[in-house]
Amino acid sequence: MKVLFSTGCLYYLPLKEIFSLAKEAGFDGCELLIDRQVNRPDYLDIVKECCEILPVYSIHAPFLKIDAWGSKTNAIVETIKITQAINASIINFHPPSWLSVELIFFRWFKRMEDFQKTLGSEGIRLTIENMPRVGKRLMLIPYILNDYIDLIDYGIKRNLDFTFDTTHLGTFGIDPVVGFLRFFKTGRLRNIHISDYNDTDSHLFLGRGDMPVAKFLNTIRRLGYNELITLEISPQELPRSRHWMLKMLKYQLSLLKFHLGLVI
Repeated sequence: MKVLFSTGCLYYLPLKEIFSLAKEAGFDGCELLIDRQVNRPDYLDIVKECCEILPVYSIHAPFLKIDAWGSKTNAIVETIKITQAINASIINFHPPSWLSVELIFFRWFKRMEDFQKTLGSEGIRLTIENMPRVGKRLMLIPYILNDYIDLIDYGIKRNLDFTFDTTHLGTFGIDPVVGFLRFFKTGRLRNIHISDYNDTDSHLFLGRGDMPVAKFLNTIRRLGYNELITLEISPQELPRSRHWMLKMLKYQLSLLKFHLGLVI
């Protein structure tokens, strides 16, 4: 099992600094969240330099509009090119959002029969992520296939693998162990995005919410899950001081490794 750090946790920092922090904290690698920095002409060169600091095992396709790439459909195609260029093995993407009126993306998504074959992603596993409810008082269901069971059925039929997000499932009030078991049974679970949550906040520092963290981690260990697990917390959960940021990352990693039975 590899324990990764999502670059999205510190998106406001230069990419090399994020990778350096993750290495100092002791993570095995990073999940690279592609954001608007990709508009830079030297972006791929920077990513390749970052890979010399720590390997990238997973790439998260952008969920914001990238001017240089245009549509969400094309963003997935371009993400595949970057993944191939740095020899990463996993791509993660979100399903279409009806709330954001992603109609072109939805039509493409709906007619796709075999993602792996159609997109020519040999050697790379495409994963789709379960999505949350959003809102404070009025909880909305903004995504297609927001029901994770429907998402699993769709993914199996269309040759997709899965990234399981604990916080996203938590917004539905469902025990993450229950969700994990459904995804794990498919044999297609490639990555877990882990963070804590409560009734009003998501992507929290582990231990700051209501998620049964120890129970969840010990369960996946006992059942032999041996793929990727990625710490994906909100940037607001980490201090701006590099010294304290590093201390908190080391603490989170120690917590994960302890309950996963990994060497600390």
